[in-house]
Amino acid sequence: MSSKWHRTLNRGVDATRATPAPGSDHAHTPANSEVHGRIRREAAGTTHMEVVMRALRQNVRLTWLVASVLVLIIGPLSSTAQTPPLTYNALTDRLVHPMPALPALGAAGFQFTDPTFGSKIRRVTDANTRPDRVGRFFMSPSSAESTAWNTNSTKFYVMGSGGEQIPYDFNPVTMVASRMAPLGNGSGGLVLNFNGEPTFSFADPDLIYSGSGSQFVSYRFSTAIQTALHDVQSCLPGITLHALNVSISKDDQQLLAYIGGASQDADTTVYVYDKTKGCRWMNTQTGQVGGQWGPTGTYTGDKSLTLHNARLSKGGQFARLVTSNGGAGTYYWDIGTLNLMACPENGGPNYCNGHAVMGFTKAINQRQVGDGMDFAIRPMSTPNSATPFPGLISPLLTPGQWVVDTHPSWNNVQSDEKQPVCMEAYRTDNIVQRAWDGEIICAAMDGSSNVWRFAHHRSNVANLFWDQPRANVSQDGRFVMFTSNWGGTVGTGPDGARQDAFIVQLAAGSTIAPASPTNLTVQ
Repeated sequence: MSSKWHRTLNRGVDATRATPAPGSDHAHTPANSEVHGRIRREAAGTTHMEVVMRALRQNVRLTWLVASVLVLIIGPLSSTAQTPPLTYNALTDRLVHPMPALPALGAAGFQFTDPTFGSKIRRVTDANTRPDRVGRFFMSPSSAESTAWNTNSTKFYVMGSGGEQIPYDFNPVTMVASRMAPLGNGSGGLVLNFNGEPTFSFADPDLIYSGSGSQFVSYRFSTAIQTALHDVQSCLPGITLHALNVSISKDDQQLLAYIGGASQDADTTVYVYDKTKGCRWMNTQTGQVGGQWGPTGTYTGDKSLTLHNARLSKGGQFARLVTSNGGAGTYYWDIGTLNLMACPENGGPNYCNGHAVMGFTKAINQRQVGDGMDFAIRPMSTPNSATPFPGLISPLLTPGQWVVDTHPSWNNVQSDEKQPVCMEAYRTDNIVQRAWDGEIICAAMDGSSNVWRFAHHRSNVANLFWDQPRANVSQDGRFVMFTSNWGGTVGTGPDGARQDAFIVQLAAGSTIAPASPTNLTVQ
């Protein structure tokens, strides 16, 4: 059987257009205006992080007091992460469910029930989410592997079209999302401007990681304190970088970024920082590996590669590299070794193409053998095999079609890797011909091949990358954030056609009371 991926999807970025083509793991941020022509950096006069942090420090005591009162009114929340579910109470048939009439939307905060599948949905943003930037569009992160939710689904962030991040407090019981203080700053609430898309901690619900200049940093919401963790130029003095798109291991021990170029698709170096052992890096141009731990020298594998993207596995052992200048297209590096393993995107029977997501030892990618919804469950230690790897969905729909794209999200994965993989399915012709077309779904990893169906995302996708729904599952597996233009009805703004962020509930949240921050005094 051959892969039909090349018929519908192309890797990389076409420099003649402002949005990337589907078919690769996009880690684009809106701030990368050299890639996305319709995205503009913040105008002069935008509130800087230092100003925001000072204002938040002044307001944090009052904020916690108000939050405590709200807990008494609307019910207690969980302070610890719930175990992600292995199954869901949702429809698993394979019938075609056409989209009904488009539900009319209210403003941000409007909650309704999906008319086909019965799931609760909340609109998070609208054109007035930032009063100082009316008409700006907002969306889920550009990569479904970015961890946009904290550990217990009480915080999340959305991206703004100026490259900023808008963090929210979230009640997982009522699904009420609220902007964070300072609320009187003219922007509607706290605005973060990290260099690259941040990722929430997998261990601490109050912590988020990102890049700032050449530094890995953490930011604690309860104190509004940003802490520098490590400077990449301490190990690679003078190295060029344009952003630090950070991914982290499940224990928060390791952070990874890809650097070395002045723009995306020009990077040359995978950089890993271990909080105990220090730095380690691989230069895919020169073939050299160096740093403060592990073997150093020339690695075994292809060289003269430039990078489109690199990500860290949840166990911290592997990095997945996606190239921008060919070669096999995708590679896996066992970080403690000098071994770079090619994973050919055009090599059967386990084509390594399509969007992908990593767990601890396995990677899931949209292999598309037999049908566009075929996903390989690939061991990262041996990513190639003459025998087909097991498929995530079996049996596949028939007859096969190759018109669907997805962004798999697995932020809910645990070390046993039995948690469902969630995603959106979309077609650029925006029609529904088969099960899952135009839907938010989760696929079982327990061997049952169940595919749970939660909602129609209602985003009309044509040529704009930001119209793609890019599902992002919460760490506790109970919610999915997605982007939608809601049938093209959310309007236009200064950056062009608008999109908004939405949340769909997969399973009910907890009502266990939260613990108060230990470093705050209510006055």
